[in-house]
Amino acid sequence: MRNLPPSLRKRKRYVAFKLISERDVAKEDFVKALWSLMLSLFGEFDGEVFKLIHFENNIGIVACCHRNLNKLKIALTLIDRVGEIRTLPIILGVSGTLKRCRKKYSEVLKDANSTNGI
Repeated sequence: MRNLPPSLRKRKRYVAFKLISERDVAKEDFVKALWSLMLSLFGEFDGEVFKLIHFENNIGIVACCHRNLNKLKIALTLIDRVGEIRTLPIILGVSGTLKRCRKKYSEVLKDANSTNGI
């Protein structure tokens, strides 16, 4: 089977985020919380809305279609609980490629401490 030409592929965006919480959040619990919030806010509007690419130590990257980027950002910022753990999500940034997202925002997190607010 042949690949789709670039003009017919969906454009992806990668959103880097960090969760500030009382303790570490499980990956499965985060996905459930995000899906339930997306469904309650927007309903079932698309088949492929987002995909969690990386999640470790409350830092993650989510992929989505460029058309659903604003909806994903809204849902991420409205998460207040993951399971029984209170959380505060911070969106670090958006990138068009996974490689650039990992490079750019991993450097941000290496230099992060409590004095600069991240």
